[in-house]
Amino acid sequence: MQHAHLASRGLVAVAGADAVRFLQGLVTNQMSRVERGGEGVYAGFLTAPGRILFDAFIHPVNKGPDFPRPEFLVDVDARAVDPLMAHLRKFKLRAKVSIDNASDSYSVHQVWGSNSASLWARSLPTHLPQGAVLAKHRFADIGGKDPRHPDMGVRFVLPNSSTVSPLPASAVRVPESQFLIHRLLNGIPEGMDDIFMNQSLPLESNFDLMDGVDFRKGCYLGQELTIRTFHTGVTRKRIVPVQFYREGQEPPTHLSLDTTWESPLPPSTTEIRAVESESPLILSKREVGKFCRGVHNIGVALLRLEHVHHHPGASVGTTPEQQHVLEKPLALVGTDLRIRAFAPAWWPAPPAPSHASNAESV
Repeated sequence: MQHAHLASRGLVAVAGADAVRFLQGLVTNQMSRVERGGEGVYAGFLTAPGRILFDAFIHPVNKGPDFPRPEFLVDVDARAVDPLMAHLRKFKLRAKVSIDNASDSYSVHQVWGSNSASLWARSLPTHLPQGAVLAKHRFADIGGKDPRHPDMGVRFVLPNSSTVSPLPASAVRVPESQFLIHRLLNGIPEGMDDIFMNQSLPLESNFDLMDGVDFRKGCYLGQELTIRTFHTGVTRKRIVPVQFYREGQEPPTHLSLDTTWESPLPPSTTEIRAVESESPLILSKREVGKFCRGVHNIGVALLRLEHVHHHPGASVGTTPEQQHVLEKPLALVGTDLRIRAFAPAWWPAPPAPSHASNAESV
């Protein structure tokens, strides 16, 4: 079990009598799930046209003399704290809410690995009579199981005044970079390098697969495009894990981490194009995606799905034309690096292709 302090995350406190209603109109998930406390929810703040501004965890503050007074900590990329506060204040109007930077008062943490989820909801003692114990078995007042993937563990928030770790000795403290590796190997985007501010779409950023959007929810800022995309049933791009290799090398057959890999990686939003010819180098006229972020030889990228390799257990049929497109190397423009993209094993299996009957009607 591993534990990391996520110094790259910041916190905005939203509190007041209208806090639930105020946030309900601005985020992609249901605030009713956390209206009276409990675990946090994962959600996004969108522009009016439906582009993502910020991905966030919204944690109810489950403590204090006024609990369950509506008070929430919004956990975002630290670089997004000031832009998020400006965004919220633009819509505050006469709402009875306060909006404050809480990054100096609280810090964000993640614990993951074997048995990490059980820390949040341990089983009750068996030697006591039924009904004798209240089911509160959490090591922190603020946080919850990370809903984006079963192996992501628990996201929680601690006051900076805390001097003693609430975690057991089996939770080994590691640098934040270890959580980044764990996240990238699972294809989980997070923060402004992975989810491009004012550009990315919720479904392309896997919000539908990570419990980040509620399609039954009523009106909120940016809802129209999100719902329309969902009901069309087609998403042509998604953020996926990728592995780097160099020009002239054989592409990898599966995603694997090599901590000895040393090569400068390009900045976020670098274009990705298909290689039409290696000698001379000819790239496709149209980009097929954008690079998000990486470490060592792995990363995540937003890619057209026809260039993504599925894991061996997936029953995904391809036509010869689709296979030809799939086997084209992908280049990070301006570098000698190539990438191969892999669909995460946790993605839902695609539906089996339907075959129209060729039998003639009699």
